[in-house]
Amino acid sequence: MPILQPQEKQALKTRLRKELKREITINLYTLRSAGLLFLPGRECPSCPQMHELLEEIVTLSPSLNLEYFDFYTQPEEAQNEGVDRIPCITFKAGEQNYPNIKYYGVPSGYEFAAFLEDIISISRNVSPLQLPTRKALRRLDKEITVKVFVTPG
Repeated sequence: MPILQPQEKQALKTRLRKELKREITINLYTLRSAGLLFLPGRECPSCPQMHELLEEIVTLSPSLNLEYFDFYTQPEEAQNEGVDRIPCITFKAGEQNYPNIKYYGVPSGYEFAAFLEDIISISRNVSPLQLPTRKALRRLDKEITVKVFVTPG
């Protein structure tokens, strides 16, 4: 059953056509299911929903590609990107990786808008932050990590 409604798909398709400036690869770190068999400790209840959502999104633009990595059978890829749990999304534009931008869980509800903005910003190779904020961040003399946690409701 599709996650996105037909009118949402059409609006997204139009927006992506107008705003994407270069190809983006969405990397999904997930668990490849072997039917109904799951090893204890390796369950991922939201992985199928994430897979389905991303499949729908990449069909909306020829500038979007999707690559899958099995977290358990391809651990070196996950380690290289700093992925420590699934489902996780990272991005790549051309040969440039964006390992510092990660989505854990399914970007639905309010998170979907932020997810879409990230795709567009990466495609344009521009930060959505205001100029004074970017200037202040350039003055930092040590690396920082910003984590944003969002919960439904």
